[in-house]
Amino acid sequence: MTRAWLAVAVAGACTACSADHGPRFHAAGSRTPRAGGVLHVATEQHVSTLDPALAADEVSLYAIHAMFDTLVDYAPGSTALVPRLAARWDMSADARRFTFTLRDGVTYADGAPVVAADVAASLDRARTLPDSPYGSYLADVSSIAAPDARTLAIELAHPDAAFIYTLTMSFTAPAHRAGDGALAGAGPFTLAAWEPGVRVVLARNPRYYDAARVHVAGVELRENVPADVQFLAFERGELDAVDHLAAPDYQWLAGEPAWQPYLRGASTLSAFGWRMNVRVPPFDDVRVRRALNYADDKAHALRILGGTAEIAHGLLPPGVPGRDDALAPYPHDAAAARRLLAEAGHADGLDVELVTYAGDEPERLAQSLQADLAEVGVRARIVTMSFAAYQTAIGKPDGPPLSLAAWGGDSPDPTSFLDAKLATSAIGSDASANDSFYSNPALDDLLDRARAERDPARRAELYRRAERIVFDDAPWIFEYHRRAIEVVQPYLMGYDPHPVGIHDYASAWLDREAGE
Repeated sequence: MTRAWLAVAVAGACTACSADHGPRFHAAGSRTPRAGGVLHVATEQHVSTLDPALAADEVSLYAIHAMFDTLVDYAPGSTALVPRLAARWDMSADARRFTFTLRDGVTYADGAPVVAADVAASLDRARTLPDSPYGSYLADVSSIAAPDARTLAIELAHPDAAFIYTLTMSFTAPAHRAGDGALAGAGPFTLAAWEPGVRVVLARNPRYYDAARVHVAGVELRENVPADVQFLAFERGELDAVDHLAAPDYQWLAGEPAWQPYLRGASTLSAFGWRMNVRVPPFDDVRVRRALNYADDKAHALRILGGTAEIAHGLLPPGVPGRDDALAPYPHDAAAARRLLAEAGHADGLDVELVTYAGDEPERLAQSLQADLAEVGVRARIVTMSFAAYQTAIGKPDGPPLSLAAWGGDSPDPTSFLDAKLATSAIGSDASANDSFYSNPALDDLLDRARAERDPARRAELYRRAERIVFDDAPWIFEYHRRAIEVVQPYLMGYDPHPVGIHDYASAWLDREAGE
């Protein structure tokens, strides 16, 4: 299922403030990639599984992406598609049939050949395995065929030009049961050791078909390491990069000229704001929904997030094809908000519940919106749930009508946002992905036409029209898109945060001076 991007709590104090003013470790100055060395990174969470068909959490996918190549993938630091196991691919004129030709001579890490039937088996496994969260991604697949060892043909029941992005996801990667019974992939790294809850150690795959792409000898991913401990280890040179920086840490580093060249940032495939159930009064009135958008001062949220976000005008993040960059966000206009509320019959204001989940950052965001709404006569009572209760309540027809919203797309395509969150087809009877319960036939028509459209320019125009419908109907209070911010050691080369959220360790190399 699509991963929900939920805000990371802001630390109460700057963990980086005790650092020296500049980096302690430096690059040797090589202009060409060096081979060797182990890349060390860490995470606050743990790896739950190394099975591509089961892994849905971000941390597990870090390791899996390094071990299992897919037919197609994203270029480092880019949303451009590049061939991996597939040497080439073709989409039919009606956007229903995708044909892939596999590279010749590709093997798994144990030397077994990769054949098209393996890819077909992985797709079938993902859509039939009871515990797999990915069956819905293949629900429109009507047939999968492997007529020979190098050819794979996938037929869809309906046109979908964006289906190619599904094939970048790790659950589609071919997997092979090695002699020890473990799943082996055909990626740049292979599993050397896994101590669950402690660390995953990856080693360079000696049989990788694109050996020139891989420079480091291995990667060590340390699990369950708190953010402050990560930064201390980074200072000592024990970690080569730290991601998910808390806002205070980022602000401190950004204020230090010596560190600024080593801060890396990328817009993520995320959308944040406040969802409104458009079937429940007063949010069934578009004037009320627009009024709340005018009441919200997004500058307050940006200050809370400390420079790690950018203002949104809708759901589509920067860089997604079809995003209307000329569409300005709702401005903070208290007078316009009060006028719309009066037109909707709420001249004396109204009372609402503002539901969030426990945590410093989400609670501060709720308090900020509460103050903005008070300025226009909307009396908001904040209700804070445990994260587990919040996850259970969201998407239920009788769930909270106004609540914190966070969404992360699986691909840099509008379908991952507009279709997933606002199409009528995404409304469920029990737990609904379209948790605003928003339905507009005009939007549905545009989304259906855009999915089938092969011409990028015409497709983008359809999505720009769709964005304006969503903007006018305002099923969310649109607030911001998050940026991925990392700090890297000066000697770490060829590595940047990726907008899709993957970690491409294969292109990284270490230029650390000897003796450091």
